[in-house]
Amino acid sequence: MHRCSNCGVWTAHRNCPLCKRQLTDRIASLNMYPPYQSDAKYRNLKQRVFLFIAIFIISSSLLINLLTTPDQLWVFYIVGPVLYALLFINHTILSKAHVGSKIIFQVLALSAMLVVIDVAGGSTRWSIHYVIPFLVILATLMVTIIILRKPMKWREYLGYMMTMIFLGFIPVLLFLSALSYVLWPSAVTALYALLTFIGMGLFANKTMKNEIVRRFHF
Repeated sequence: MHRCSNCGVWTAHRNCPLCKRQLTDRIASLNMYPPYQSDAKYRNLKQRVFLFIAIFIISSSLLINLLTTPDQLWVFYIVGPVLYALLFINHTILSKAHVGSKIIFQVLALSAMLVVIDVAGGSTRWSIHYVIPFLVILATLMVTIIILRKPMKWREYLGYMMTMIFLGFIPVLLFLSALSYVLWPSAVTALYALLTFIGMGLFANKTMKNEIVRRFHF
């Protein structure tokens, strides 16, 4: 490529197409795009560091627990939060995953951590009865707000919204299977999921309705 110092244009010809001046034989090197600086390697290193820290904490706590009070496994109070913190840092903060998947992942990870703590504390099922149902409601509300604030990106979040609506009926299934014996939080969560689905059907535009029909093969 040659550059005309008079017109400032680049051309493969020896004469400028505008002023017709003869251009020099110097071939300029064009950097059409800036060099891409990937942080994947540095991010991967940080994820492995946090993984090692989590393994160190869990293994040390397990050893101390077994050597001091083997009849009381208090180590599970540490395992749950440490694993959740590891997943929170490596997936929610450091990864480039979609926001919708991060919200769903948080619901599942938090639910698992709460169940572990609940079981370690005597299994009174407070996590299944109350916390997890309202956690699902909160996550569904967050996805709804994101779609309302970013209507141009509704197609990206539609699958995550449908997943949250499905999760909204899980507490009712836990009640029917006798794993939970407090009905009203599960019923509220299912009702909220149902109202969200009805709202999508009533207020969605034609394109979104067609997308819902296509995904469910109605």
